[in-house]
Amino acid sequence: MSEREVLIFLKDEEDAKKSDESRDESEELYDGGWGWYVVAASFLCNMVGGGLAYSFGVIMEPMRADLDTGVGSISLVGGLFSGVTMLTGPLAAECVNRFGSRKTCIVGSIISSVAMFASSYCTSLVSLLITYGILAGFGLGFVYVPSVVAVGDYFREKLSLATGICVCGSGAGTFVLAPFTSFLIRHFGWRGCNRVMALFCLACALFGLVMVPNKK
Repeated sequence: MSEREVLIFLKDEEDAKKSDESRDESEELYDGGWGWYVVAASFLCNMVGGGLAYSFGVIMEPMRADLDTGVGSISLVGGLFSGVTMLTGPLAAECVNRFGSRKTCIVGSIISSVAMFASSYCTSLVSLLITYGILAGFGLGFVYVPSVVAVGDYFREKLSLATGICVCGSGAGTFVLAPFTSFLIRHFGWRGCNRVMALFCLACALFGLVMVPNKK
């Protein structure tokens, strides 16, 4: 081989080595590692949000009896809670774009926790609509969106699987929180139950800390 051919061969070998290193680095950044912790945190966030929304039927009757209002009126609280959570989506998505999933989730967690705790002191339907229906729903909307988006930062080939695991947290929350809500109501009343749920909402701030931006 001539000197020129040797240089070309060595250059090709160096390029191939760099390509392999780049591929290995990409595999470390996506579809594994810290990404599975993010999936677990997102699962738990959805578990709290979904569990609260779908277990409202359990807490509705004690609320109605305590506030001495109609079924239709008290059911508006649960409907407003679920509706506001979903309607917050575009605003929450914009916050994720500007500030990242981590900060958005933590802020939403704090808002929903404070609102849920405040709802335990409500003595009228209007105050319950504002605290439980609007503010708690708004806060959990800021938890729900980043919990789904954050998964996409860590996965490519396994994105569908990771997202599926993440969103099934809502179903798990319904399965777990509904009987737990019933247990809390029997022992502490609906006001005590809401205070415990406020702690669950605050726990989403800890889950949000896991959503570290992927260093691509």
